[in-house]
Amino acid sequence: MEFKTARLDTPALVITSLVSVLLAGLAIFVLTLEPFGWIFSIICVSIIVLCYLLSPVKYYIQGSDLVIKKVIGKEIKIRLNEIEGYTIVPNFSKLRIARTFGNGGLFGYYGTFSTAEYGPMNCQLSNLKNVVILKTAEQTYAISPAALVQFEKELTGVVKAVRGKIDALMPSENGTAQYAKPLILLLPVILFILTVVMVFLVYLQLPERIAIHFDMHGNPDGWGSRISYLISGITPATILAAISILTFFIVRRATKKPNLPYFLVVIFAVIQFFTAYISFETYWVNTYGHHIIPFPYSMIIYFIAIVVLLFIYYRKVRSSA
Repeated sequence: MEFKTARLDTPALVITSLVSVLLAGLAIFVLTLEPFGWIFSIICVSIIVLCYLLSPVKYYIQGSDLVIKKVIGKEIKIRLNEIEGYTIVPNFSKLRIARTFGNGGLFGYYGTFSTAEYGPMNCQLSNLKNVVILKTAEQTYAISPAALVQFEKELTGVVKAVRGKIDALMPSENGTAQYAKPLILLLPVILFILTVVMVFLVYLQLPERIAIHFDMHGNPDGWGSRISYLISGITPATILAAISILTFFIVRRATKKPNLPYFLVVIFAVIQFFTAYISFETYWVNTYGHHIIPFPYSMIIYFIAIVVLLFIYYRKVRSSA
C-alpha cells in the first residue's frame, strides 16, 4: 500500500520559494561574469535541482520492507521485522532538534538530524506536523505520511504480523548524556579577537583609496575608501564567530555526542581563519602590490580544506547515527 508524503508545511514552502528565487536570480546575475561566472550559475541551479530530486515523495510497504521513495535516487528500505517501536510526534519542531547533516526546508526536511529525546535519526519529511518516528536496532527514522491514521493502522498490523508486537517508543532520559564542553568556544573567540586586532593595526597603514575586490586572476577590479576595509574585515569575523557559538549550543542541546558540536566549531574556525587571511591579503596587495599566495591557489587550498573537513564530519555523523 502506498502513502504519499504530507504537503510541504508553511516553513518549507517559504524556504523553498525564497531560496529558489534567490539562487535563480544569483545564477542569472553571475552568468555574465568573467572568467568563471557560468560555473557558479551551474552550482546555484544544481542546488535547487538536487534538493528537489532527493526529496521524499511517498512511502510504501513492499514485501518485508517499508520503503521510502525519493523523486530520484536510491530508495531507503526499512526491514519490517527490525522495527522495535514507533511514536507519533504532533509537532516535530517542539523537540530539541539539530540538523547535523541534512536539508532544513528546501523541498523538505531530509538527511541526518539529532534530537535530545530520540537521538540521531534519518529524517525523510515534507512536514513537521504528525511525524512518525520508527526505531530499529540499527537506526531511527522519521517520516511524514499524509494519511496518518491509515498509515499507522497498516504499519502496526504488518509489524505485529512479522514480529508479534510493536512497542511504543518513549523519549530517552538525558541524565547520563555527555554534552560538549563550551571550552571549545575559546577557538572562535580568540580568532575573532585576533582578526579585529589585525584589521585595526593594518588599517592605519593603508592609503585612503584601496583595492577591495579582485577577479579570479587576482587583479584588482574594485576600489573603495579605506573605511571599507574595516567593514569588510570586521563584519564577516563578527558574523562567523556568532554563528559558530550559536551553532555549538543548538547542536549541543540536541545530541549526546560531543564530537559533533566540537567538529562544527573547528569547521567554522577554518572559515574564520580564511576570512582573516583574505583581510590581511587585501592589506598586503595594497601595500606591496602582489599576493602572498597566487589568488587561484589560495581558493583551491581553501576549497580542498573545507571539502576534507566536511567529509570527515559526515563520517562522524554517520558513525553516531
